[in-house]
Amino acid sequence: MKLIETTTRVEAWMKGVEFLLDNGTSLNLVLAIESPGSSGRYSDVNRYIDSFLNESEQLPMHSVAETIFPGYEYRKRGLRGVFEVYPNEVYPAIKRNPKIRWGTYAYRLVRRQGANGEVMNPLEQMIEKMKKQLATTAPKRSCYELGVAEGEYDLPLYNTAKDGTRHMGGPCLSHLSFKLFEGAVHLVALYRSHDYAYKVPGNLLGLARLQDCVARETGQRLGTLVVHSSYAFLTGGKNRIRTVLDSIQAAGEQGEAENVMAH
Repeated sequence: MKLIETTTRVEAWMKGVEFLLDNGTSLNLVLAIESPGSSGRYSDVNRYIDSFLNESEQLPMHSVAETIFPGYEYRKRGLRGVFEVYPNEVYPAIKRNPKIRWGTYAYRLVRRQGANGEVMNPLEQMIEKMKKQLATTAPKRSCYELGVAEGEYDLPLYNTAKDGTRHMGGPCLSHLSFKLFEGAVHLVALYRSHDYAYKVPGNLLGLARLQDCVARETGQRLGTLVVHSSYAFLTGGKNRIRTVLDSIQAAGEQGEAENVMAH
């Protein structure tokens, strides 16, 4: 197991990549990010990462982030964009694209079928539970340790009926667990398999956007983000990835905390 503690998302990704370059694939690589809404002195590095992804014929960071949370719709239309426009208009178009074989995370957050067959919105239900809890007790310090699949503030992404027969190609993001603690919303994400070269930059951005949405809607601060990759690996040439890291390091200048929804 390897624990990497950093202030920003970019630092976490870079240190994770450096570890994998030196050690190869890893079980249980954990990123603990203190300020997921900020890129710090690396606030202008998206172009380097996107250039690398484009050269590798991969989706850009924003596109990967949108598969986790529809940040564009939230920025433009608020929760209506997330709860109505995305599942009813955007996702059907994504599903029809033969080049996109995945991207169901955001949809699963807002459309699930309950035990009685009724369609439910897990993300909406969770936000409402948080609001009610805060309005009732207004806790100054409250932490919820909840079950993997049954907790009030847990959002399971794995679908047994749809994913249980797959040996490969199933959802890599398995579970999301939110905590209300000392006036902030904290998030833990569990990945069963994680590509640090092509997916993690966008994954971290998407998770931060989702976490920021929940914090805004419940009137809390943005807390810590922890990402647990039970299996972490690198795809692509090591030399190309090292070049990207060197470019980011050279371009790093002290920056202001970003609005995570603005990118």
